[in-house]
Amino acid sequence: MSLGSAAVFAVLFYLWGQELFPRAAGRWGGTFPFIGAVTLTLAVALFLSEWFGFAGREVRKVRLAARDFLFLCSLALLLFFTAKAVIDLLAEIPAIGRGVPTRVYSYLIPLPAFAMVVRVLINSETSILFTVAASVLSAAAASGSWPALLFLLLSGTAGAARARRIPDRYRMLMVGIQTAPVCALAAATLEFSFHGGGMGVLWAGIFGAVNGFLSGPIALAVMPVAESAFGYASDIRLMELTGTGQPLLSRLMMEAPGTFHHSVVVGTLAEAGALAVGANPVLCRVAALYHDIGKLGKTQYFSENQAGAANVHDAMSPGLSRAVILSHVKEGVRMAGEYRLGDRITEIIAQHHGTSLLYCFLDKARPMIQDRKASEEMFRYPGPKPKTREAAIIMLADVGEAAVRSLDRPSPQEVDETVTGIVNRIYLDGQLNECDLTLRDLHAVGRAISQVLSAVAHNRVDYPETGKGSAG
Repeated sequence: MSLGSAAVFAVLFYLWGQELFPRAAGRWGGTFPFIGAVTLTLAVALFLSEWFGFAGREVRKVRLAARDFLFLCSLALLLFFTAKAVIDLLAEIPAIGRGVPTRVYSYLIPLPAFAMVVRVLINSETSILFTVAASVLSAAAASGSWPALLFLLLSGTAGAARARRIPDRYRMLMVGIQTAPVCALAAATLEFSFHGGGMGVLWAGIFGAVNGFLSGPIALAVMPVAESAFGYASDIRLMELTGTGQPLLSRLMMEAPGTFHHSVVVGTLAEAGALAVGANPVLCRVAALYHDIGKLGKTQYFSENQAGAANVHDAMSPGLSRAVILSHVKEGVRMAGEYRLGDRITEIIAQHHGTSLLYCFLDKARPMIQDRKASEEMFRYPGPKPKTREAAIIMLADVGEAAVRSLDRPSPQEVDETVTGIVNRIYLDGQLNECDLTLRDLHAVGRAISQVLSAVAHNRVDYPETGKGSAG
């Protein structure tokens, strides 16, 4: 993909390179006409590499994988050529070109839509950094004019700022509508400031408003392509995965009803925890629904699906039980890839147990450990540890729900003490060392989980047996 993208960009630079930079490649341009395109491609790639590389090293919430870097560079270059195409093609249309200053076409460059896409698929910090880099490149397509650069910076920031939580397509369209007045005002004021009054101000305002209104539909068109090509999962895609018509959820309901119920409760707990600390509640709820899909195929080995039957692990060695239980994480990751659930859900499936211990089988294996036939480390999950707040919250909700479910008619105080003990044990075991949860966040998540579990596990009224009413 990267080689194909580079070839396409090189061809596009070659087509427009002489017009943009007529002296490019110097005397070698006549002999090797493609050399200007190649060197310009390398220069832009170097700029983007240094910009996003520095941000990835120095900005705390910007941790760019190779996929993210390729996506951002592709998006910035695509915007550059879109900007060039918009300006050139509109100038060639007589009906539009007559009476319209060519410079105002730069207010149609769709940077707000692209900034919204980055905000939705990655995060806010990355979207602002992308806006700055893309503004510089796109302003070059507009002959490097200051009004174009300032407009792109402002409009891109406005689009990104309004795309915080996008659970459905209607909300994305509304973000575009909210961005339109900002774009119109910015374009009109910049045009007036740099070029004075006249029809140019009116056209600038109109084009700015059109840019804003179109940013929602453009973002909706770009996002599915980005999700398919780069493996992202937007909140819109996550909401689509919550339907019980999804194949994996249907299988979970039918083949492992106990695991499905557990996953639904964990999703409710994780959503409450996410709301308490400002994490992504949609991601927490949806990832929790799928976090135990690896149990499909071996449902009878997990206690929530045994429904009063004998525990099959009583007749198994600790080592064999360990292998079966640990395998559900690896199998879940494989199934998430097979069903294209997206990287965010897949990563949480892999991380939701971290490197924690299988305490129930560890106690059973104590004689083997004392005889040095086994070690405690053998009874740890392979990891990795949670690397995001959402993965950590799901870990806490998962263990908390299982611990409280094992209690017999617990009081709210018992629920709170159990959850607090679970949170402290996970923290002291170092499972949260690689995520951004602070101690304050940890206590807030614990309180939210305790409140929901107290409501779920509350004592119910004992109903009288039927047929024992008074006679008469």
